[in-house]
Amino acid sequence: MIYRLSVQAEADLAEIWVYSAEQWNLEQADRYIDALLSRFEWLCENLLLWKPRPEITEGLYSYPQQSHVIYFRAQGDPPGLIEIVRVLHGRMEPARHL
Repeated sequence: MIYRLSVQAEADLAEIWVYSAEQWNLEQADRYIDALLSRFEWLCENLLLWKPRPEITEGLYSYPQQSHVIYFRAQGDPPGLIEIVRVLHGRMEPARHL
């Protein structure tokens, strides 16, 4: 299985990197983004740990990663692709941003 980022998820990652670089430093920003990218790959291999989020929208899943929550959808039957829809801070209300 592979993953693909939505346009919004790409923008989320860019915003996360800028915020991290401003608050801490460039190296920390790079490490945090690398951790998120590694988690995307890990999600492709650990389907049983996905958390369904039908209260937000049918077919949506989430998984926490440090201060953020990754929101994604599986595509195909059986799933062959994960679309990373958004990467939101854990304090953000997902229903407002998805």
